Amino acid sequence: MAMEGGAFPVLVLGSGRMAQRIAHTFADDPRFAPTLAARDADAVLGPGFAVLPPLTGALSEALARALRGQRAVVLADPALTGAEVARAALMAGCHYLDIVESAASGAAVARMADEARAAGVTLAPGCGLAPGWVTALAAETLAEASPGDEITVFVGVLPAQPANRLGYANIWGIEGLVAEYTAPCLAVRNGVLADLPPLAEEETVHFAGQRLEAFTTAGSLDVLARDWQGRIGGLVFKTLRHPGHLEYIRFLLDDLGLGKRLYQFRTLLTTALPRTEDDRVLIAIRRRSGATEHWASHVMQAGSDGSGTPVSAVSTVTAAHVCATLDLIRRGDVAPGLAAPGDLRPGLLRRSAFFGLLEPDRMVGQAV
Repeated sequence: MAMEGGAFPVLVLGSGRMAQRIAHTFADDPRFAPTLAARDADAVLGPGFAVLPPLTGALSEALARALRGQRAVVLADPALTGAEVARAALMAGCHYLDIVESAASGAAVARMADEARAAGVTLAPGCGLAPGWVTALAAETLAEASPGDEITVFVGVLPAQPANRLGYANIWGIEGLVAEYTAPCLAVRNGVLADLPPLAEEETVHFAGQRLEAFTTAGSLDVLARDWQGRIGGLVFKTLRHPGHLEYIRFLLDDLGLGKRLYQFRTLLTTALPRTEDDRVLIAIRRRSGATEHWASHVMQAGSDGSGTPVSAVSTVTAAHVCATLDLIRRGDVAPGLAAPGDLRPGLLRRSAFFGLLEPDRMVGQAV
């Protein structure tokens, strides 16, 4: 809906903490007029943005009603399908962005690129952390790499104070976590596209004075792997966890057989892991060129909003990246059509005022 002062109207779909954080981030900028909508009634009215009644009835009709008067929509609800929301956005003449982690969802949205270009709107799937901000950082490294280089991207979203043997908590989304741990991992090996098993190729990484374990997980660099096959020696994504996490996960999935009953695995993690906003986002990129090894790393800490309410680091990074992307689209810095993960490099994202939320403690050198 149009707002006073010519603010850019944007619909945020979802009622979880990521959707709330995105709406709050837009609301803090007078250039944007966010509205929150969801399939359920759990959305909380927050200062600076409106909340629509729950989306009821046929989804296509509910989305059409919600999108009236909007210029863009951000999908932050894992229960909704990216392709269906993107289709509704096209029909309404709205830009589409999401923080969905599914490579299949991103591919389905990408197939509408020609229609979006013809309609003069932009489709930007995968605008969260990974895929999203991490993809942009990896793309920047790839652009500077030599054809024979091997690049490994490490990412961890970890509780600042681990309180269990897993060293983990309910920080962002269990659905995405399960997919990362159980799906094949698309990578580049010896210049060729390859499917790696998840929870494999374990190694130890020393990060900001901590010893962490790293292992393969799925879904974060699929677009870059396809784009860079034949142009780079290696490209692999690994998740960072506190030591011991991997063995416990293997025990649950393999020894207890939950890998064949993922609904039970998902329920177990959802109900058993403590929820926390006190987290850290750790990003490290290792580039090996022959005998030389170069590292670049980023650390983002949890903080608080203007009222002193704790705000997780991962929700801040996610919101900052998707908000910066829409800001660039609004300014005309992104052409209509598809803006795939990694297309908008950090140099371009720095043009947005939202980039300030992405400024991490950054270290560059030979080791982390």
